[in-house]
Amino acid sequence: MEQNIGFLDFEGRSLAFATYGEGPPMVVGPRWVSHLEEEWADPNERAFYRELAKTHCVVRFDRVGCGVSSRELDPRPTIEAESRQLEAVIDAVGGSAVVFASSCCCLAASQLAVRRPDAVESVVYFGGYATRNDIPDVTRRSLIEFARLNWRLAAQMFAGLFDPHASGDEIAEHTRRQRAAASAEAASIFLELDLSADLRDVLPRVPVPALVLHRRGDRTVPIGRGRELAALLPHARFVPLSGDSHLPWKDDQRELFRALAGFVRDEPIPEAEGASPLSSRETEILRLVATGMSNREIAATLVLSEHTVHRHVANILRKLAQSTRAAAATQAARAGII
Repeated sequence: MEQNIGFLDFEGRSLAFATYGEGPPMVVGPRWVSHLEEEWADPNERAFYRELAKTHCVVRFDRVGCGVSSRELDPRPTIEAESRQLEAVIDAVGGSAVVFASSCCCLAASQLAVRRPDAVESVVYFGGYATRNDIPDVTRRSLIEFARLNWRLAAQMFAGLFDPHASGDEIAEHTRRQRAAASAEAASIFLELDLSADLRDVLPRVPVPALVLHRRGDRTVPIGRGRELAALLPHARFVPLSGDSHLPWKDDQRELFRALAGFVRDEPIPEAEGASPLSSRETEILRLVATGMSNREIAATLVLSEHTVHRHVANILRKLAQSTRAAAATQAARAGII
C-alpha cells in the first residue's frame, strides 16, 4: 500500500498532506523541514509509519514553506499559523485526532489543544520542549545564520546531530533530503521560529492527555527539556527511552511502541479526589520532582533559589504525610493531584 497525497487550500496557499492505513486518525506533525515524498522513500521512516498504521490511519503534512506544500514564506510563519495548519489537516481527515508531535511540532500541537480541544484527542510529544532558553542567544543567532549562509554544511551538521550513530552514507542521504525539503531561507526562518518560541505559559492550559517520550541521550533536545515539558503539562506521563537519536524511527523502538500502545488504549486521566492540599507552586514543583529532577535542576527551571525549592519540597512531604520525594510523587499521581 502506498501513501495517498492530497492538498488543502490553507489561507490562499497549498498545504500538502498524506494518509496511510485505516482506522482513527493519528496526525504525525511535521518536523523542522519535511518532504512527504522524500521521507516516504526512506525505508526506516516508512517502516515506522507502517507500524503506527496497524492501529491508526497515519496522516502527515508538510509545513507551508517546505516540502510538497507551497514554498511561499510571506507572511512569515508563526506558531499560531502552524497550529491552524494542523487544525486544517485534522478537520480534513475527521475532525478529531491523536497528534504525534515530534520535536518542534510540540509547539503548534499545544497551541491547538488549548484553542480547540475538541480537535485533539490526545498528544504524544517525542523529543519535545517548552522553550530552548538553554541555548545562549549568540549560539542561536549563529545557528540561524549558518543555515541561511551555508545550507549544505548546516544540513549535514544537523543530520549528524539528529542521528549521532548514522553512517557517512546515511548522513549524506539525510542531508540531501533536508536540502530537497527546503531552501536555505526557509530552513533559517523555521529554525528561528522553533528556537525562539516559549510555550511555558501555554502548556499548563493543555486540557488533553499527553504522553511525553524522550530519549535519554538526545543531543538535539536534551532530556531535561522533555522533563520540563512533562512537568508543565497538567495531564502528562513522562517516559524516558534508551538511545540518543532525535528521530523516532531510529534506535530501538520497542520501548516507544510499548509506551504508545499503553497510552492510546488507556482510560482518561482521573480527576483529583477532592481539593489538593498543595499550593499551585508546590504542585508545579512536585510535577518536576516526579520527572526525576533534582532540587538544583528544578531551581534552574523555575528561576528559584535551591533553598526555596528545598523548602517547598519539605512542605510537600509534610502536607502529604510522606517521608520521601518518590512516595509523595506516587501518592499525588494516584490521587490525581499531579
